[in-house]
Amino acid sequence: MGGPMDQDRTSKDNAALRLSAGGVVAQPGSSMMHAPISMAGRSVRSAATTIDSLFRANAARRPDADAVIDSPDRERVIGQPPRHLTYAQADRAVEAIATRLRQIGLPAGTVVGLQMPNIVESVLTLLAITRAGMVPAPLPLLWRRADCVAALSRAGARAIITYGHVDDMDHAQLALGIAAELFPIRVVCGFGCGRVDGIVPFDDCLSADIESTHELDVSLSESSPAAAITFDMTADGPVAVLRDHAQLLAGGVLVQHRATIQPRAAIVSTIPATSFAGLATSFVPWLLCTGTLILHHPFDPDALARQIAEHDGNILVVPDALLLPLTQSETLDTTRSLKSIIALWRSPDRVAASSQWPADAPNLVDVAAFGEAGLLASVRAANGRAAPWPTGNIVVAENGHDITLGRVAQTVTGTLGLGGLLAASPLRLYDPEPTEAPDTGADLVDTGYSCRLTPNDETLVITASPVGLVNVGGYRFAMHDLQLHVRDIDDNGVIAAFPHALTGYRLAGHATNSEVVRAKLEESGSNPLISHAFHDRLPS
Repeated sequence: MGGPMDQDRTSKDNAALRLSAGGVVAQPGSSMMHAPISMAGRSVRSAATTIDSLFRANAARRPDADAVIDSPDRERVIGQPPRHLTYAQADRAVEAIATRLRQIGLPAGTVVGLQMPNIVESVLTLLAITRAGMVPAPLPLLWRRADCVAALSRAGARAIITYGHVDDMDHAQLALGIAAELFPIRVVCGFGCGRVDGIVPFDDCLSADIESTHELDVSLSESSPAAAITFDMTADGPVAVLRDHAQLLAGGVLVQHRATIQPRAAIVSTIPATSFAGLATSFVPWLLCTGTLILHHPFDPDALARQIAEHDGNILVVPDALLLPLTQSETLDTTRSLKSIIALWRSPDRVAASSQWPADAPNLVDVAAFGEAGLLASVRAANGRAAPWPTGNIVVAENGHDITLGRVAQTVTGTLGLGGLLAASPLRLYDPEPTEAPDTGADLVDTGYSCRLTPNDETLVITASPVGLVNVGGYRFAMHDLQLHVRDIDDNGVIAAFPHALTGYRLAGHATNSEVVRAKLEESGSNPLISHAFHDRLPS
């Protein structure tokens, strides 16, 4: 385990950003996975610039400080009391989980699927997978067998870690079903699974009296340059997007600067770390500021207010759908410690027309997530209105120096193009049959979101989502695929997306026998947002 770092936080951030967004990424386990990553001909591989090294430094610097805290209503969600860990306790648990992963025979570079709610174990496990020299691949909580199998197949995953029951869903059996369908999955691990056959239990890794484990001997030659694989839905189905540590850190640094997150901040997050945006809005800023990460399972306004008040929360991270309920509740009036609210927009085309933010409320930072292609972040103007997005380089000032994190431009097809560390290059898609991405010019990644330039060409406004995709409560769906799937079950079945004030869109379905269609959708492993659409009636 690495010792304390002598550099201050600023030096640590800058060192991290010297990692490259370039290079070629091969399948896990191949020799290419261990090649140095480079930019402009420079090899900059460094052990001091990984997600886990930041956490280790924080644990060495503040061992007795609060690191990560569960929501008080955790027992309602998973049937277990909430956890509250210091950095020293969290570090021991991360070491124990990482050691267990290596002991069960998984080699460095293994892609490990991870599906858990927004709880302490999910944060610790993500760090532990990295510490073991493996690649975490977090899955959205509402994904079921069909989506998980497709995504993990593209990622080349060889293991899954889950949590037993979440609300009324048996995730242990779900993970076993995924493993049965995917031959490369060698092992299923879990917390809260009891003695379920076929699942390696991890609960004892968080035991207070667990024996100190030996420090893992994961050399640089074994470590993967990959920080995480996240999954996106496109018109052609799910894809796996890989990011290195520099790219992940760049997203967190941008959010940290826009939200003015101070050292040792208390960050209250309702967003799970299952996407680039989820990682960049809370998980990475927490590591960068050596603060406290306070988790909330959305959404209980009373529990959220208690968490903010009890832990003097400085930063609140929420989906955009919660902005209106927040302004209508007493949460903002009774939580004076809040300095900034970070709103995650999964439908960036809705930002421009969003409501005016109250002048007496904490600062609001809009984070627009363009699927897994990248993100942008901007502070609300003094008048409370969302401003257009500046074109050109995305720059943050650090210690008197400008750091360029990415670039924004309109492509020749009128869509938003992102470049630099904030964008996911198409070369990083784990696709068994890769095809070259359309040429958007100047190394930009085409997000597919339509945009228009303002008259001075210095800013742009996002006007529409990619054709054929809709966002429902933070989940993207390809409507053509949904319709075909429903028609396979019922020739007269129809499913459609309708605008919704809070969630962007909602799904509604109609069929000859909706009960039968719903049951077969659930049986096929579809997202419950799809099957539940057949509880509703189509608007007249």
